[in-house]
Amino acid sequence: MEEAVILTALAIFMLLAAVCSIVFNKLNLPPLIGYIVAGIVMVNILYLYQDTATREAEEEIIEILKAMGLVMLMFCIGLEINIKKIKKQGSFAILVAVIQLPLMVLGGFIAGTLMGYDMTQSIVLGAIISGSSTAVVMAVLKSQNRLDKEHIEMLVLITIMEDIGQVIILSMITPLMANYAAGAMGGMDINEIIVLIVKILAFMIVSILVGLRIIPRVINWISDNVSDEILTVTSVGLAFGMALLATYAGLSMAIGAFLMGMMVASSRKAKEINHKIEPMRDLFMAIFFISIGAEIYPASMLLDNVTTIVIFFLLFFCMKTATVFLAYWVGNESCRNGFLSATGLCAMGEFAFIIAAEAFDSNVVNESFYTSVIGAALLSMICLPIVCRYADRVWDKSVEKCPRRVYAACCTVNEVRTRAYEQVSATSKKSQKAVFRSMTHAYINVFSIAAIEIAFYFILPPLSEWLANSFGGDLQLWQLLVLGLNFLFLTIPTYYMINNVKFLDEMIISGAKRIANREGADSNPARTYERFLNFLEINTYLLIVAIDFVIILIMPNAVDLPIWFYIVVLAMAIAAVVAMYLKKRRATRLEMEALVSGEETAESEEKE
Repeated sequence: MEEAVILTALAIFMLLAAVCSIVFNKLNLPPLIGYIVAGIVMVNILYLYQDTATREAEEEIIEILKAMGLVMLMFCIGLEINIKKIKKQGSFAILVAVIQLPLMVLGGFIAGTLMGYDMTQSIVLGAIISGSSTAVVMAVLKSQNRLDKEHIEMLVLITIMEDIGQVIILSMITPLMANYAAGAMGGMDINEIIVLIVKILAFMIVSILVGLRIIPRVINWISDNVSDEILTVTSVGLAFGMALLATYAGLSMAIGAFLMGMMVASSRKAKEINHKIEPMRDLFMAIFFISIGAEIYPASMLLDNVTTIVIFFLLFFCMKTATVFLAYWVGNESCRNGFLSATGLCAMGEFAFIIAAEAFDSNVVNESFYTSVIGAALLSMICLPIVCRYADRVWDKSVEKCPRRVYAACCTVNEVRTRAYEQVSATSKKSQKAVFRSMTHAYINVFSIAAIEIAFYFILPPLSEWLANSFGGDLQLWQLLVLGLNFLFLTIPTYYMINNVKFLDEMIISGAKRIANREGADSNPARTYERFLNFLEINTYLLIVAIDFVIILIMPNAVDLPIWFYIVVLAMAIAAVVAMYLKKRRATRLEMEALVSGEETAESEEKE
């Protein structure tokens, strides 16, 4: 490649990006939009006046610098994650992330299914819309000066937790996209899928457990014994090395660079390293987003995909507002604060571009889907300043115009929530920690149920075929057996999830009784909770069967069975549970009768 071509390409990239960023900065929009627009202008206008050899050379340069920009971008995002700060101040941010991220993915999955996308594409859509942009959110909120510093810092911490969550989501969907990419060649067999999953798990576990112990010590030693220049070079080299290891493990290079950033962030010199590589990050980040824009054609976006762009944007905006508002409500924050925070996060994050690019490169989504995602992300960034500017007025007007009955019902629900928190707070500190630990376990159980269903969706067809080929018999019979195995696997997390609900109910009952005794109330506010607890105690196994049955019924699978078959299986399961319940109740009655008989015998002996 000639030096003149390289210099020409770099000059065009940087100068065009600078001009576009200046224009959008004057419009109070983030420079990220300018970078993407620069890529659109370059590929749709400048390429028309270049010969084929020059265009191919520039495209090759773009691909190389795009990969480097992605690594630097993800490394710097990881550097901003202060694990110690998260442990001290991040409990609420973690709560918001663990509530809204799964709901966003679920909402994207349902919407994608309704729009005609297959399961993998729908999951990718949910992953794309799940996060917000730290840079855009912080820039808009600081420029408008409508929220205090503490509030803005909490929103930034939430976006950082979303980044961590999206890294986990990207790691989980990597096997799905790999299997999808291999679909043209017949897909991956069960052994290849298992090997890929094991490699990814091993890479993540070793990176987190070993890397967080070794890398910070290495960085600290270099900072104490060598110059700062070598420290910076070492850190950047570790980022690219970890990115390379991630590709060997079957993951995206972005995940490896992100993990290395988290490791380096635990060292003493993390801030200095971040400051020194900031110019390099800005340069390569511009190249990355220029490359994103270079894959977009305005005619296709405006004429062919405008409807899909609007749908994606509205889906993201509505789901983000609703889920963050719900998370703030669950966290016992005021509804007004929850609404303003939710609207302040309505800008698609950098991970939307990264996940979309990974899916596009793996042929999971087509160009129309990819262009629509980019268009929706740009639309969300353009609309965020407007939404934030009028969010408080919208809330105040909504409260003012809300029908009084609806408003009273909402106030009642808020009072119930506040009372529940007061009842938990009335228990001991040890019990409060146990409550939050139980809530964490409940979340993990729900996550486990989702993981089991996704795994069986892909494992069921190849495993059934392998069993039929290895042991003979009807394929549909083996499919039913594997489906039964799916049911058994689901019973474990479902059982623990119900037990967690029972434990939480017991804590609320205990707190309600303490408050009633302290205030000298005649009524027992814990009676409602006790009735619910008794219901759970009696119907535990019935609930397990019902929940697992509904999950298997609504989740897609390769078994084509009539609905009456599911009804028969459900009836048999309910009959078995009822028989177990009656047997247990009879045993309990016999124990009570024996106990009463023993007490009567003891009383008669005392009288004699």
